[in-house]
Amino acid sequence: MKGAMGSINTNRLMNPRTMTFVETQCRRTRYQELCVRTLSNYVNATSQDPQEIAQVALKVSLAKAINTKYYIMKVCKEFNQINKSNKNNNQAAKDCLDQISDGVSQLTNSVKELQHLRLDGERAFEWHQSNVQTWLSTVLTDAYTCMEGMNNLGHASMGGKMKAMIKAKVLNVAQVTSNALGLFNGFAARHKASHHVGYGKNKP
Repeated sequence: MKGAMGSINTNRLMNPRTMTFVETQCRRTRYQELCVRTLSNYVNATSQDPQEIAQVALKVSLAKAINTKYYIMKVCKEFNQINKSNKNNNQAAKDCLDQISDGVSQLTNSVKELQHLRLDGERAFEWHQSNVQTWLSTVLTDAYTCMEGMNNLGHASMGGKMKAMIKAKVLNVAQVTSNALGLFNGFAARHKASHHVGYGKNKP
């Protein structure tokens, strides 16, 4: 997903109003340029819905986590076949696979949870919100733990290109997930502000 922001929409006919909306939403994220690029590629061209944007961001994170999982699975198989003697490589790759696999599960749960927000009513909103925030935080922890394990191997322990590829893929998962969390938090805050007026004290 490299390239200048200005070149993203060469094959997309996004409504200028929607593009402005996407840019505004992405201001709440840590990796704003990546956020704009990602959403410009995948969000509905006429979207003005913060929940839809958060949902798209979660799905992008899930897709990248799945891609990374299968890459690390491939690495693990290669180690088992040709590098059985190097236990450090084998264990580091296996640990990273476990962490990213857990991340895939957490992101899958998050996508489903966000879909249920409007189905279960306002009383369940905070419960769903807490679940998504917890799961996305876990994905970030898992990703950085994986990268730390790769760093601890040292330069000579793993093929440079393979190690760099794992770290790059996992870092990208962490970045898009961080953005997804920022977008979700923005949606949740806006939703509660608009729906909780007069809600609570006078309700049973």
